[in-house]
Amino acid sequence: MRPNYVARKTAWCAVKPMRVIFFWLIIPLIIMIVDIIAKKKEVIEFYDDKIVTKKGILSRSETTSAFVGVLSVSVNQSLLGRIFNYGNVKVDAVGRWDIATDGIKNPGSLKKYLEGKRADNLTASFAHNPLNYQNH
Repeated sequence: MRPNYVARKTAWCAVKPMRVIFFWLIIPLIIMIVDIIAKKKEVIEFYDDKIVTKKGILSRSETTSAFVGVLSVSVNQSLLGRIFNYGNVKVDAVGRWDIATDGIKNPGSLKKYLEGKRADNLTASFAHNPLNYQNH
């Protein structure tokens, strides 16, 4: 026997305002968490003669660049950057600088380190004793 009328439920009743808001908030939250994990895995290692940049979560990449000397260093921090101690470090280096230094934790410390590697310090030490240049 066939029914006279079949009442079907709609999926639209499952769409409630709070679920819509939560859905639109959860996606940016997931993206932000993935971005936080990726940033925490990004490392810039400074050596006397090279800079090694390592990044990646599932696939890792490593880039090595020559580190000759630094002409000038400046730090740019927003209000949140000053509160949470992070900022962008702009480096004017000898040759080409292709290291991403945005969002550096404790940028003042990096600035102090890079100012110690200034090119005029290296040039002065080379002029004083060219044989000792490799030791700097």
